Amino acid sequence: MGRTVRGVQVADDVDHLAAALREKDLYLISALERKKTSASVGSRIKRRDLIDFSYHLATILSAGIPILQGLQDLAIQRKGTKFGKIIESIMEDVEGGALLHEALSRYPQAFGETYINMVKAGETSGNVDGVLRELANFLQWQEDLNSNIKKITIYPIAVLVAVGFLIMLVFAFAFPRISGILLAMKVPLPLLTRIFLAISDVFKSYWYIVMLCILGGIVGVHLVSRLEGGRLFLDRLKLRLPVIGGLIRKISLSRFAHHLGLLLEAGIGIIQALTLVERVVGNQVIAEAVRRARDQVQAGSTLSDALRRSGEFSPMVIRMISIGESSGTLSDALVKVSNYYDQEVPATVKKIFSALEPALIVFLAMIVLMVALSIYLPLYKSIGMIGR
Repeated sequence: MGRTVRGVQVADDVDHLAAALREKDLYLISALERKKTSASVGSRIKRRDLIDFSYHLATILSAGIPILQGLQDLAIQRKGTKFGKIIESIMEDVEGGALLHEALSRYPQAFGETYINMVKAGETSGNVDGVLRELANFLQWQEDLNSNIKKITIYPIAVLVAVGFLIMLVFAFAFPRISGILLAMKVPLPLLTRIFLAISDVFKSYWYIVMLCILGGIVGVHLVSRLEGGRLFLDRLKLRLPVIGGLIRKISLSRFAHHLGLLLEAGIGIIQALTLVERVVGNQVIAEAVRRARDQVQAGSTLSDALRRSGEFSPMVIRMISIGESSGTLSDALVKVSNYYDQEVPATVKKIFSALEPALIVFLAMIVLMVALSIYLPLYKSIGMIGR
């Protein structure tokens, strides 16, 4: 005679719930939707919180402490926060009989596909603590990479915004005040001065159109980037930028190697791994190359040959992957590629940053010099005519 089992099972709907229970030789009698936690299913959390969560849970599990107790400790540490409510919900699901990856899958925005699939692979292999430690190291690498990217983008953007503000200030306020004086001198104005006076008239009379054009350009680029074809065009354009394009490619290839190596090391199949990697490389051109490579691998090609045909991967990456495929140590080969880019990306960032700073200073100096010349050249001519 059968017995009644009560518990919590994560599922999209009643039909999926019944199917999941049948796989466990259980039959659904009745089901009630559990009230969701006050933390939204679409909640995002800080990467640093996820790193700490992964490290602590890995340490707890490796010490032989039951996962429920570990989750309870983590929930107490984060009590009153959005992440603390998510951990409490995960703990309740696990206590009700759900696997850890099933409980995590209720919060895809917080944990992401790669994280959830890695935990699932760890549960299958019985190495959850090892996988969580690998995930923590991987997330720390992402944090360091983002820090390097911010380092190279914040400074030039701030300088360019300051230069743009200075130019608008000069043309909208300074030049209109001296334009009458320059025109009253009755001397032939240099070409540079005439150009600046014309720009000043545009700013003075049509400043709102100028602002609308700038705002429209920003909004237009944003809208184009949300379209699949538009994002592909912009990402292809980024890769062709001098100096910066090479860095963007290195960052994308670094993400490719890190993600794929991590997934293969956890025991996830190459096709599923490439599907996940396609979504996280950060550049649509590289993502499209990964998608085509996945289809070719599924058709029987080797990964190295498929990547070579795309023309988007460096010879070093292809060579290392080819060696890994030949020796049966593809994940180890990808780790070596990752280590290479871990050194190459920061070094490239440092080179660009050291070259960018003086270049921006020179650019700012040239703008100031051109403005000064446009004012003083007519004055110099006028003084010369008085002398004669």
